[in-house]
Amino acid sequence: MNLRMHKQFILAALEQAWKGRGSCSPNPSVGAVAVYQDTIIASGRHRGVGSAHAEQETIEQLPQGLKGVTLYVTLEPCNHWGKTPPCVDAIIQYGIDCVVYSFPDPNPIVARNNTPKILQKHGIKVFYVTLPEVSQFYQSYQYWTQTKKPYITAKLAHTLNGKIAQNNQQVLLSNKACQHFTHTNRYYTDAILTTASTLMIDNPQLNSRLNETIEKKIILIIDSALTLPAHLNIFDSAKHCHIFYNKTLNAPKKNRNCTYHALAANYDKKLNLEQLMHYIGQDLGFHDVWVEAGGQLFTALHLQNLVQKTYLYIVPTLLNEPATSGFCDSKLFDSPHTITWQAANDNMIACLEWDKSSIQTNTELNN
Repeated sequence: MNLRMHKQFILAALEQAWKGRGSCSPNPSVGAVAVYQDTIIASGRHRGVGSAHAEQETIEQLPQGLKGVTLYVTLEPCNHWGKTPPCVDAIIQYGIDCVVYSFPDPNPIVARNNTPKILQKHGIKVFYVTLPEVSQFYQSYQYWTQTKKPYITAKLAHTLNGKIAQNNQQVLLSNKACQHFTHTNRYYTDAILTTASTLMIDNPQLNSRLNETIEKKIILIIDSALTLPAHLNIFDSAKHCHIFYNKTLNAPKKNRNCTYHALAANYDKKLNLEQLMHYIGQDLGFHDVWVEAGGQLFTALHLQNLVQKTYLYIVPTLLNEPATSGFCDSKLFDSPHTITWQAANDNMIACLEWDKSSIQTNTELNN
């Protein structure tokens, strides 16, 4: 089979992987298709922790004893026990003829056990075919595997003069195209990070609303001083809320649909964002985190180089004083980055991707 055909079927497997994006952490989202005589005869994806992996779901659909099947997988098949058996066992037991994967698993256990070698010992042909679309898809999983911190994407809509609100009140700035972009990114993220002050000012739902379908998301809330009132929309609209507060405070009276996490703070009661990122990544297991908050959190995350990607929605209007600035420090964009632009009707979206070699520092945020 030629390279063009390999790419075609890998992209078909990637379509399956996208269906699980945002619902599989701490596992990666994986897609697979089985091909027989140049035709896809089965497909599958990982549906979340404890469920069958994409390879296993796909193989279960195949007729017994079929010879000459090629399995295309977005991520290198796993070779160790977790909550489910190793995928290499299912591949070997069925008698798959060939495996084509497009991204090496950065998990050191998988790398050490060497999936290609295991499969080749059983006479199974193995090919690694890289595609930029797949590499981009697993960028956050690779970052999380290496750092145990989430891949942070922060967005901010602002006017031409850098304002995001009027007199501390919510102002709808971005157009419908940008709003659709936001809801799409919410859908594919593991969790959304915000602050108590943003929730109290805007009272948002922070769910994903696409094509008349509502998807509840996990919400991460920085509430250092435990100031959130119980009537906010978020407690009903979220899939679940994780609230982070200063551990010197008394244990809170719990709101519905919430888990509380007491974290260390410094002398002025500010939570440390670096420690928060490690907690979100290592303890909660989230790979992708989408940030929607005000200028203080947006600025603090950028100043300590905790953001991997930034979206700025630039709206062709002005807000006069008293108006709230989205940028609380003139140096927040000083770190090395690349920038690309896309038009969203009469708005522009700037995408800033930050140099991963940037040195991180410990800056705190007091919500």
